Amino acid sequence: MLSRLPVLAAIVGTAVARPSPVAADDPVRILPYNWNFEIAALEGPGCPDFGQTEPPRITRPTFGSNTVDGSEIYYWHFAYPHIHLSVDAETPEASIWCETTLKYTELEEGGGSNPAVDPAYRLKLHKNGTLMLATYELDEGVEAKWTFSYQTDGDDKIVDTISVAGPREAGSYTDISMPAEELVQWPLPECGSGTIKYRTELTLTATMEGAAGTVASESSDYEGEAQYYGIQQGVSYDWEKCAA
Repeated sequence: MLSRLPVLAAIVGTAVARPSPVAADDPVRILPYNWNFEIAALEGPGCPDFGQTEPPRITRPTFGSNTVDGSEIYYWHFAYPHIHLSVDAETPEASIWCETTLKYTELEEGGGSNPAVDPAYRLKLHKNGTLMLATYELDEGVEAKWTFSYQTDGDDKIVDTISVAGPREAGSYTDISMPAEELVQWPLPECGSGTIKYRTELTLTATMEGAAGTVASESSDYEGEAQYYGIQQGVSYDWEKCAA
C-alpha cells in the first residue's frame, strides 16, 4: 500500500520531502531527516521548458510517496506535460523522449534547506521500481511502451520498461508498474548527495490497420488550447546507512 506524503516545499524544479511521524510500533525507518531533489537539467522534445515558468504547466516535481509495510520503498514523481502521443492510420508509430538530470541532497536536521554537514545516508535507486501515471485510450492492436534508462557510474544502466496494450478505454490516471521478480538496488557513489540522470521514452505503435490510440495526461482548457497536467513518472529509491 502506498501512503501519500505531503510536499512540504516545492518550487519550479525543486522538491523537498520529510517523512510523517512514525508510531513506536511501526517498522524502523532508514532515511534522513530531510532531503530534496532538484531538476538540474532537461533535454529532449519531451521537456523543452527547463527554466521556464509559463505556461502554468511545466516539467516539474509533484509529490512523494512511500510504502508503509516495512519494505521502505520511496518515490518522487515528476510531471512531463509535453509527453503525449497519438497514432492513427496515417501515423501508425510515434515516439517522444526526455532526459532528466536530478540533483539529490541530504539536508540538515531541523527543517532547514542547507546540505547536511555530516550526511549519514546513501541514496539507492531501484530497478523494477519505476511507476508511471498516465491516461490511455487505445484500440485493439495499439501498444504503448515506456522505457526508463537510468545512468549509473558503471558500465550497466538501470533500464525499466512498462508496456500497455489495447483495447483500453479512456479514463483518468492509471498508476502502472511492472512487478519486480527481484528488486535490484544501485547505491549512489557518495553519501548525502549525488546526480541522477535518466531518459524517459514513450513509443506508441499501431499494428492493426485503422487502429488508433492516445497516451496523455489529464488536461484542461487554457486560452483555447489543451493544457496537459503531465504524465507522472515515479522514481523509486531508498537509503542505506553510511559507514561511521
